[in-house]
Amino acid sequence: MNTQADVRSLGDVLVANATVRADKEAFQTLDGRSVTFAEFNRRVNRLSSSVGERGLRNGDRVAILSKNRPEYVETYGLAKAGVVVVPLNWRLTASELAKLIQHSEPKLLVVDEQHKALVDSIRADLTSVKNFIVLGEKSAGWESYETLVADGADVEPKKKAEPEDVLCLIYTSGTTGAPKGVAITHAGALGNCRTSATEMLRLTPDDKTMAVMPLFHVGGMWYHLFPSFATGCTTVLLSDFDPGVVLKELEAREISNVHLVPTMIGALLAHPNVVNADLSKVRLLFYAASSMPAELLRRAMKAFPKCGFAQAYGSTEAGVVSVLGPEDHERARLAEGEHLLTSCGKPFTGHEVRLVDEAQTTLELGLVGEIEVHSPDLMKGYWLNDEATERTLRDGWLKTGDLGYFDSEGYLYIIDRKNDMVVTGGENVFPTEVEGCLFRDPDVLEAAVFGVPDPQWVERVVAAVVLRPGSQVSEEELIRRLRTQLAAYKCPKNIHFVSTLPKSAVGKVLRKELRKQWGG
Repeated sequence: MNTQADVRSLGDVLVANATVRADKEAFQTLDGRSVTFAEFNRRVNRLSSSVGERGLRNGDRVAILSKNRPEYVETYGLAKAGVVVVPLNWRLTASELAKLIQHSEPKLLVVDEQHKALVDSIRADLTSVKNFIVLGEKSAGWESYETLVADGADVEPKKKAEPEDVLCLIYTSGTTGAPKGVAITHAGALGNCRTSATEMLRLTPDDKTMAVMPLFHVGGMWYHLFPSFATGCTTVLLSDFDPGVVLKELEAREISNVHLVPTMIGALLAHPNVVNADLSKVRLLFYAASSMPAELLRRAMKAFPKCGFAQAYGSTEAGVVSVLGPEDHERARLAEGEHLLTSCGKPFTGHEVRLVDEAQTTLELGLVGEIEVHSPDLMKGYWLNDEATERTLRDGWLKTGDLGYFDSEGYLYIIDRKNDMVVTGGENVFPTEVEGCLFRDPDVLEAAVFGVPDPQWVERVVAAVVLRPGSQVSEEELIRRLRTQLAAYKCPKNIHFVSTLPKSAVGKVLRKELRKQWGG
């Protein structure tokens, strides 16, 4: 990635790559398409010219609802002219999408063919949208994306975005409450990009990366795909996650860097082809978005012995915060370093992290408190929500809502979400601790622990468990096994056996859905 002085906005990255590595492929798809860095910038310019003719100006919003594809990143490229991009979660219902679109008020909406009918069902409610653009053929009420590109002029925008301009609005998944639009500036996005590329992914232009995380997610776009793009890597875009396809393409395309979430890694390990897959070219497997049970990580490191591992902790609001790098994972292979498997590493350069109690007192090493972050790459705030912004950002520090502690070496450990902690009979129970014990059980494939109301204990600990194929362990037996590892108050009072756990688009278990299902 170019120096900080050279690159001040997203548009500078596009122009630099188009100049330095014009004929190198920026993106490849599984259906045989590809686009070079120079061609990518030309297409963005043409698209920007066309939307400008339709009246879009600096600060106006453009929303996109699509699976991963090169046009998705091109739409993000409109930010070079000061347009604010709003990526939409394609897993949401029609009514949920309508609320986000009404809140962000985009003038133009880009949609792939797969989601066109969904948008048509709520079109009457989308009063701010003046232009509906489909990634396909023109039809009634829909303009063709390719026509916009073809009709535009290949010229750089006259008015370019400034570093403190908002680049995008990313709506939080709502795993702990109502979704909010996180405003990320060009400076914030590029700062996180530099940190990810250099300190975490350690990219060079020779790396070839795979992007399977959905690009509406901050981790998929800003902490993996865009650092790869900015560094000059070729990225293979996958529209969906299929463990068999991922294993095949990692080997066939000699991928050196990939971002997966723990549930995806678990699916790879469970796939029959993992035994014979040649993943020797994979230099780094980056995992994030949710915590990884230590037992699952041990299995992954054993299955991919030549692959380096890196984990990042961060959030949409805070950006990247800390990293547990490949050297830490190598140390964790030894008995004296095994405890690091439950850590999320040390804060990045220029990022301050502190732990506070309810009175906002900074805590000493080893004490559990809420994690607060101070860095130049924090969000600007929540879109049209000053009250929520003021609650979250205080004197330059961002309250994450996560509970954690530092050890004597400066490694950060995440205990749980503040809102996920179960208070039962006056005792605090952290779901991740109980889940860690369940994951070590030979009969358990997946597990989620949560609290539900209880007349005696205020809350009681409950678990939802997916058993391994062929396992027939009973609820009573599983609880008995847990009682040999945990204090009685930490053990689930009930265990519900399920076929799948509800998850967000990035693999986070939706504990609120489980609480809703069994909270009665």
